[in-house]
Amino acid sequence: MERTAIILAGGNSSRMGEDKGLMLIDGKPMIEHVIDIAKGIVENIIIISNNPEYEKFGHPVIQDEIKGKGPLGGIYTGLKKSNTQLSLVLSCDVPYINGSLLNLLISHSDGYDITIPQKDGVTHQLMGVFSKRCLVKFKNAIDDDRLKLITLFEQLNLNIVDASHFSGRLFTNVNQKDDIKV
Repeated sequence: MERTAIILAGGNSSRMGEDKGLMLIDGKPMIEHVIDIAKGIVENIIIISNNPEYEKFGHPVIQDEIKGKGPLGGIYTGLKKSNTQLSLVLSCDVPYINGSLLNLLISHSDGYDITIPQKDGVTHQLMGVFSKRCLVKFKNAIDDDRLKLITLFEQLNLNIVDASHFSGRLFTNVNQKDDIKV
């Protein structure tokens, strides 16, 4: 089955002071690490961002359809624009992810609206497999200004996959310059 990666790169990066997806880690932009992993797993990649600089990575860059709705709005836009039933949603600030983790999520996504990992009791909502079946519930949540992802997830057929056996490094969100591992 064909899949799309929806990479969310629309955050304000207020803690970083600059567009974090474009910050260099190991000599290349953070988002490029995510793109490189996704390329080995999916057939299509789209980037959700209001920053045209992301066009240099050679994938469609799509602006939020409904501005100011955070990650929920970005996922909604990505699912709406995706040409595939299932999409792998990733934030641009998880440069240490690997294909094994993403393939685990994909392999456990059949029959679910959303499949996300859990590591040490913490769920990771911006790393998972999302079905187009979520679109109506996402749009309703946006219309009602209920933007907390986990609250919305509770209304959907959610599968939380135990990812305890993976290194915690894979789940690192780079939100501050100190989070960048040299």
